[in-house]
Amino acid sequence: MLAKQEESRLCRSNQIPAMRRLLVVDSHYSFEAISERKLEESIVCRDLNGFFDRVWSVHPFASLVTSDKWANKFGRPEYYSLTPIHTFIEGKVGRFSLLSWFPALNFLISQLNIICVLVRLIRKEGISVIRADEPQYNGLLGWILSRLCGIPLLLRVGNNHDKDYETTGRMSMPTLFKTRRIEKIIERFVLSRADCVAGANQDNLNFAISSGARPEVSTLFRYGNLIAKQHFDQPVDRSDGRPLLSELGVDPKRFILTIARLESLKHPDDVIRVLTEIRRRGHDFKAVIAGDGRLRDTLVELASELGVEDQVILCGNKDQEWLARVIPLATVVVSPFMGRALSESALGAAPIVAYDVDWQSELIQSGVTGELVPYLDWEKMANSVEHFLLNPKYASSMGAAVRKRALEMMDPVILDQHERDIYHKLINDADSPPIE
Repeated sequence: MLAKQEESRLCRSNQIPAMRRLLVVDSHYSFEAISERKLEESIVCRDLNGFFDRVWSVHPFASLVTSDKWANKFGRPEYYSLTPIHTFIEGKVGRFSLLSWFPALNFLISQLNIICVLVRLIRKEGISVIRADEPQYNGLLGWILSRLCGIPLLLRVGNNHDKDYETTGRMSMPTLFKTRRIEKIIERFVLSRADCVAGANQDNLNFAISSGARPEVSTLFRYGNLIAKQHFDQPVDRSDGRPLLSELGVDPKRFILTIARLESLKHPDDVIRVLTEIRRRGHDFKAVIAGDGRLRDTLVELASELGVEDQVILCGNKDQEWLARVIPLATVVVSPFMGRALSESALGAAPIVAYDVDWQSELIQSGVTGELVPYLDWEKMANSVEHFLLNPKYASSMGAAVRKRALEMMDPVILDQHERDIYHKLINDADSPPIE
């Protein structure tokens, strides 16, 4: 015991480098999606430029969303190596194929199995801290692991679940929790017990605090260090995106662009309404919508109803290289509700029209960095798009201004240092600064 205490003291005094290891519980993307969309940067950045010696990222039920060709739906967790430092673990939606007729039981067995796997991993590898990337299932799983292993839990909140439900009537995880009331109980339980809560933006942080997070251990972890490096390049220095547009039958600076999941929360249908209106006013433009989701067929039907089926291009999910090349060629980016893609659009110096919802007002300010319009008022959104079309110098100035704002807000060097400071605090380094 005395020897271990002396080793710990020497580590804190920097005579022996402390081993810092991180476990991330995050179900945003499977490894299949990460590979297809070239999102590796959002995973490997988690070591914070060497602050963590090893990082394990786990999607606890990845086979729920992966294709049949990728991996078996049932069985033990699978491991993928991104780099010598980063390992990605995919859990299964069920443990045994023989129990496929009993999905709830099979899922429970699978999740108990992955908890056992992760507890062994934490103890064997000496993991220092757990990060969970939402306050519902992942947060609950992170809390269980945190308490079983006696290490701190950091909870990152990237959505305002109250507003999401109010707007769409849809729960985040209806299959698991059945009612919004149960979701709220889980959120409050986890948020109030996390050792640190980090909002992706101020709106999300406000939601977390109102749902039980303690203000004194709450902070911001913005998107900047999750963004692929090519988005920070000057638009003129990026590879030419015109060949990519040519494949879609679209001319540069003759289209509006949206990057979002095709889900009701994101309101991609309003982009089609905006396009229809500006075309009615005599502007010969197309709309490119990058993303996929459950509303795809609905959007095709809406475009046909409004007579713009030949002017709406639903191009599906695109990788980061494609986005970085195409964003600067958009006449206007239309953002009913975008997350990280709003930052990427801003870094591409695109003129942006956005609804005043969630965090968008933190980046977009009318007449300063773009145009912000009342939530769900697509007619005012169309007016603002037309204002950009009729005033190209103004549009260009707003694009330059929003890039400048995004560079200040999303500077990955500053954000990395802030996160390192927070993790120092959590793992009890002697010289750690207080959470701010």
